[in-house]
Amino acid sequence: MKTLAILYICTGPYAVFWHDFYPNFKANFLPDCDRTFYVFTDAAHIDYEDAPDVRRIYQKALPWPQSTMLRFDAFLGQADALQGYDYLFFANANLHCTRVIHADELLPDPAAGQSLTAVCHLPYYGKNPIFHPYDRSGKSRASIPYSCGQYYVAGGLNGGTAAAYLALCRELKKRTDEDLQNNVIARFHDESQLNRLVAETPGKFRILPPDYCTPEETPTGHEAILVLQKSRCINVESVKGAAKPQNFVQRKWEAFRLNWLPYLWLVRDTLLRRRIDFKNDL
Repeated sequence: MKTLAILYICTGPYAVFWHDFYPNFKANFLPDCDRTFYVFTDAAHIDYEDAPDVRRIYQKALPWPQSTMLRFDAFLGQADALQGYDYLFFANANLHCTRVIHADELLPDPAAGQSLTAVCHLPYYGKNPIFHPYDRSGKSRASIPYSCGQYYVAGGLNGGTAAAYLALCRELKKRTDEDLQNNVIARFHDESQLNRLVAETPGKFRILPPDYCTPEETPTGHEAILVLQKSRCINVESVKGAAKPQNFVQRKWEAFRLNWLPYLWLVRDTLLRRRIDFKNDL
């Protein structure tokens, strides 16, 4: 039986999700694998911590957005233990399986050259890549030109073989650290960094449809894993800060910027031959 470590971060108010996450994932997420839950938390105690398949790892609660963009540091702190598993998967705190999910649905296919798995983000699934919310700044290591890219994957569920996933963590930590040294933060933090890596090494990833990471508020009727609304359990604004309201002119400009300017930027990036280099390995 394949061994798998599930990497789970629940610091600060996010600890509330663990109580329901563990029994749900234990019953439904890859039950055909021998699974161990690595719970990174600042809580002094968590439910089920005495279970033989639970490892509570102390993780300091960091302010937003460090709490998400520095997750690779936390995982690499357990690299010696994690490298002993066949597979590693990170799961967001608020995921919920709606049915049993088997290994052959999720694990990368080595016969196809795959060693990692990522899941498409529902709002952008099947859309023209020029409308994907990649980092376009040209400053971040995560930046992708308008003339490049194919998929937009969600940051909430990803994994792969232990060796490949730890290599991913090391590479994305290095890129994030370089950005921070240059006072740059990628548009959507770790998700932006992951999308750049997928664009560089598409053959290494098994790309799954959004059924495995579907927002609860936009169900499709055939979702396998839901992303539960955080606002039902925690005050999201207290963690991430409140969004600034926009006036009429700002809303119109935002709509124009999102729906029409990408065509202009595509022409620019194509004429300037901006591209990303494909890689075989991390």
